[in-house]
Amino acid sequence: MKPEGHTNKARVIPFLPDGDYYFEKGIVAYQHGDLGRAKKFLERAVAFNPNEPDYLCQLAAILAELEQFEASNQLLKKVVFEIDPSLVECFFFMANNFAYLGRYEEAIQEIKRYMTLEPHGSFVQDAKDLYKLLMLESGEEIGEVDPAISDHEKGRQALERGDQQKAIYYFKKVIKEKPSFWAAQNNLAIAYFSLGQQEKGLNQIEHILAHDPGNVHALCNKITFHHQLGDAEVVKALLELLNKLQPFYPEMQSKLGATYFLLGEDEKAYKWLKKAERSGLFEDQTFYYWLAVSSYHLGKVSEALRAWKQVDFFSESPFPPFEYGKIKDLLKEEDAEHNPLVRSLLDHELKEGDMESKLVSLFLLHYFADEVSVQTLEEMSSSQSKGSLVAGLSERLKQHLAGHPLDESLSVMMTIQKVLDDGKPIISDTKLYSYWYQVCSEVSVSSDEIQAMAAAIVYRWFNTVRQIKMTQAECSQTFNISLYKLRQQLFRLDQIDHDDVFIN
Repeated sequence: MKPEGHTNKARVIPFLPDGDYYFEKGIVAYQHGDLGRAKKFLERAVAFNPNEPDYLCQLAAILAELEQFEASNQLLKKVVFEIDPSLVECFFFMANNFAYLGRYEEAIQEIKRYMTLEPHGSFVQDAKDLYKLLMLESGEEIGEVDPAISDHEKGRQALERGDQQKAIYYFKKVIKEKPSFWAAQNNLAIAYFSLGQQEKGLNQIEHILAHDPGNVHALCNKITFHHQLGDAEVVKALLELLNKLQPFYPEMQSKLGATYFLLGEDEKAYKWLKKAERSGLFEDQTFYYWLAVSSYHLGKVSEALRAWKQVDFFSESPFPPFEYGKIKDLLKEEDAEHNPLVRSLLDHELKEGDMESKLVSLFLLHYFADEVSVQTLEEMSSSQSKGSLVAGLSERLKQHLAGHPLDESLSVMMTIQKVLDDGKPIISDTKLYSYWYQVCSEVSVSSDEIQAMAAAIVYRWFNTVRQIKMTQAECSQTFNISLYKLRQQLFRLDQIDHDDVFIN
């Protein structure tokens, strides 16, 4: 007997296909040789999850079989450069695609990159076989990865991190074994110069040019060094030589574009950077920074925003964007508050950045003091959780822009900004903001102590963290206070646990 109200109507269970469903359908179609359907299913899978490397790699393989080699390489680049750098076999697959396109130099470059990063990988023998087909005039096989290449890469990464001493060690090691390894010779010059050993850096460049007069990288480094030293006449003479260069290879075009960018020659920088980009050769986030900023300076805003997406806030660097010299230069420009790249950076750092990045972003908005900045401060004060650093500081800075007086804590930082950089946020030393914030979180400041506390923070910061010698007499004179008042506040700072406050 059926219960009352029972019907024979079947219960409908909804089926909602997801990325895995279409991925599996695509694999089945691929195994049956139906590449058209396989491509369609994989594209649907990618639409569900655009950053799933399995989907992207399989779609890249299908596109390669359909002879859509450029599209295949774009997916492989996205996987290895944006999603999972450990999937280095993508470089081997890219090499295959370049080979089919007849772009043998780029194919060889990707093979070398694969062999360097994965000398015992699954496709090593296949990579060697492909290299034989693309052999250079010498016919020399790639063989085992040259240790010099690996050491040079270690040195280059150390240089990128700002560890010049370690970089110098590796570059010297490479040069001892291979004196004509010009990339290591050039990078050694940069490491010396960055370490403050300018004469050594310049001598190293002259050594390169004496043995290889047409070395484009050495010429670019030479003019960059002299530009930083303020040698205007030397730069002028070298610029005439630089203007005659017409490099063919994308790597040299990129270097020339970067050099013009550093010299403030935006039109020439844009010209050569675009040429390098058109080659299809992958360039790093720094490359796209040069392209984005030079485009913006030329009024090509849409082009600048396109390149800026590739910069991705220097996500591949081992340190926050605000520690990047290039970002600091951008923030110091006269029209920084009107630059959409700057606005994009500040929005990102307020949401994703570390403590000092958030603090500096808020003080920059306060300094800009325009309608957009006020609106951003309003959004930050209301959208962040109550009691958070960003919410509280946003509200206080917004209130000041609305005409309310500053509280004592903010007055301390504003005093520091006024003395050190004429009221502008101190972009060159962003970690100082974290130190100020933590000090003022632990030490109360009265209205008549503001100037002296500002002086004490700066004195401690320079002498203890920055290791820059500043006497108490110099500091008190700079902040126009008595030595007694400075020492009073220094005594108060001594009571704080410096292990928690000082940020090295």
